[in-house]
Amino acid sequence: MADILIVDDDRLICDILVKMMGHLGHESRFALTGKEGLELVKNGGFDIVFLDVKLPDANGLDLIKTIKATPSSPEVIIITGDSSPDGAEMAINSGAWNYLGKPFLRQELNLQVSRALQFRKEKGNVSTPGILKRNGLIGESKEIQPCLELASAAAYSDTPVLISGEPGTGKGLFAKTIHLNSGRSEKNFVVVDSCTVTEAIFQGMLFGHKKGDRPGAGENKTGLIKRADQGTLFLDQISELPLPVQRSLLRVMESRAFTPAGAKTEETSNFRVIASTTKDLETLSGKRKFHKHLLSRLRGICIHLPPLRRIQGDIIKMALYYLDQYCMKYKIDPKGISPECLDILTAYKWPGNIAELAEAMDKAVASAKKEPTLYSVHLPSYIRTREIKKSLMPDSKSKTYPLDDDDRGNFPLLSHVLETTEKDYLNAVLSHTGQNLKEACRISGISRSRMYSKLKKYMLN
Repeated sequence: MADILIVDDDRLICDILVKMMGHLGHESRFALTGKEGLELVKNGGFDIVFLDVKLPDANGLDLIKTIKATPSSPEVIIITGDSSPDGAEMAINSGAWNYLGKPFLRQELNLQVSRALQFRKEKGNVSTPGILKRNGLIGESKEIQPCLELASAAAYSDTPVLISGEPGTGKGLFAKTIHLNSGRSEKNFVVVDSCTVTEAIFQGMLFGHKKGDRPGAGENKTGLIKRADQGTLFLDQISELPLPVQRSLLRVMESRAFTPAGAKTEETSNFRVIASTTKDLETLSGKRKFHKHLLSRLRGICIHLPPLRRIQGDIIKMALYYLDQYCMKYKIDPKGISPECLDILTAYKWPGNIAELAEAMDKAVASAKKEPTLYSVHLPSYIRTREIKKSLMPDSKSKTYPLDDDDRGNFPLLSHVLETTEKDYLNAVLSHTGQNLKEACRISGISRSRMYSKLKKYMLN
């Protein structure tokens, strides 16, 4: 017997599904709004959630990741009377089990439920990937968690991985982390900068060449593909590869065989492929600027990394991590960081994403030298001036905030905002110090008794 939740604003549909699931021996509950559905799924251990797209207070597609992130991680089956290819793609990419258009056949629905429950049962019986060794991957936000879970699954297999996202979101770091957690970790992690690969140099660069095959080729040269034998070949910015090179790469991926320039016999290489892109390969493929069959081969596991502005809850953790890293790099004592400096870091939009944050912390540490605390004055001037200018803009006073349950004209209580910020700050500092209260007091600049009082207030361990 399974526990099933139906989230649909049509009471008749809910009643029909409850009866259908009852005939199969399953317990069912239903919710008529997205908010009610989320409350139920957070408090109940559901196995399957039937989710409508058009809800009175939400788009069901936007709720999939939140539902999947709950402790029971139920399988989500989208049911909609307004089905579309784009909606189906979004649902599957968000982790939905399937996407069904209304009206649906009883047999089809029963089959989907049966398959989903069988999958959950088998998933519980097989060994799961181990804990991911982060290798500098920082973040605990709900937006980054699915990416970490996919990285763990990718490390547990040998299937190709395609990592997408804006520049600076950490695609290379994710690729290296997958490699270091995989069974190939003892072998080479070979990076191919696709922007530098032209059709003219492709053969020698990736396949290598034999002595004397051309003027100046005095010695044998091992290509990047052979260097990646038993290891990982990371194709950075794969969208930049010329089409003829893409076709050659596809053949090598399929056969694992190639012929170096000047050689008379084939060589083999057992490599695993991880690729990254900042561009939409589906769109490029539709315009015939990217090989569609290569795209199909690359889509074993797809990981889309969110921009830093979408994971603001992780900015402080990342800033503290890079602060420590650069203090060690420059062989200086660990530094604290002022609340005003943290305010600027969390308010800034970071168009360059994590790479820009790392560079900003590098500059700040170098600027502070041996001073024990980072202040806003140590940050790059362009970040400080942008935030100051924004605060002086005429419309800055009309900034909108998320609404509380009772609408106060787009403004929550100031005390609520301050308490939330303080709790997040203390959480980050405690995490940074490994729960060392003495060090947390030093960094935050508050007394031990005051620290205890705040920990008790916010129920922090």
